Amino acid sequence: MSGVLIIAPLALAATPTVAGTGAANLLTADPNEAWIAPSLAPVTIDIDMGAVVAVDSFCLAYTNADVAASWWIEQGTGLGAGLSTIVPAAPMRAADSEGPRHHCFASLDAPVEARYFRITVSQSGAAPLYVGALVIGLQFEKHRERGGGRTPVDTGSRQDLASGGFGTDDGVVKAQFAFSFIDLTDEETRRLWSIKRGRGLRKPIVVIENADLAAGFNEAFHYGVFERFQPYEDVEADNVRWACSVVEWA
Repeated sequence: MSGVLIIAPLALAATPTVAGTGAANLLTADPNEAWIAPSLAPVTIDIDMGAVVAVDSFCLAYTNADVAASWWIEQGTGLGAGLSTIVPAAPMRAADSEGPRHHCFASLDAPVEARYFRITVSQSGAAPLYVGALVIGLQFEKHRERGGGRTPVDTGSRQDLASGGFGTDDGVVKAQFAFSFIDLTDEETRRLWSIKRGRGLRKPIVVIENADLAAGFNEAFHYGVFERFQPYEDVEADNVRWACSVVEWA
């Protein structure tokens, strides 16, 4: 089975330089606070990380990207200057995404080191693009053992009535994903510890169920928080098992 990806968002040094409404919302954790493009025309998002960082993952999550929307990514020597392509033009979202919000993800074969990045988006369809979360980071990948998986979480409530019916209060249905890493090396264990300690149970994290998933990608992409922490199991030297779970932010 291909590896699970965990991506801890790196901090951006400043609000991205982009036309439209709500650019500062690209800095917030809440995906319901969105940036909205000014039109259907291509838009550039210029990003300053504040210092040179190593990255290999780019996410625009909670979007209304049309099935024909495209994007490409460049690194620069300055803000919007000295640009070179690191992700060529490609569809933004999976064609089989169930929606209504679509997650866009690009992964590099190897990390690049830069301070400045530009993401260019080209929306199609009837509505200007909106983006609820921007994530740039360095991925942790490791295969998981069989078992675990995804389950729906209903935030609403239901009361069984004596009449045989139900009393209900509305909520949303989102996903929880539980899994266990096996055969973690000491180095991988230290890195995973660093990620969990850095994010806690409150700061956002991206978890992708399968790095090589060809179908159902959008539903296997989880932007949320670690649901709970469990101790790792030191099976033997350089062999650690560690259970994890994440719950989505709806």
